[in-house]
Amino acid sequence: MNITFQENFNELEVRLNGEIDHHCAKGLSDSIDFKIKRLRPALLVLDFGGVSFMDSSGLAVVMGRRRLMNSMDGGVEIRHLNGAPKKIFDMAQITRYVTVKEDEK
Repeated sequence: MNITFQENFNELEVRLNGEIDHHCAKGLSDSIDFKIKRLRPALLVLDFGGVSFMDSSGLAVVMGRRRLMNSMDGGVEIRHLNGAPKKIFDMAQITRYVTVKEDEK
């Protein structure tokens, strides 16, 4: 898993590339949490455009960041969700808890 961060005004964008599974979930969560606590953005954007595989550990990463952002009166938005990760999100009905911005066609 490779992640890059970009700060855009009051928004922290996290671009995810690779696979999200139980082997990388803790490190991924810790890295994102560190940036959130340091920058205190109003919106956390998780860009799933480069994610090729995700298991339930990926859902835990998203929901944990949601909890942290909610504690700081912030929000979470998911972008570029497709393929296998989208199926996992749909089955778990995560869209009830976080905003998923659909790709424009």
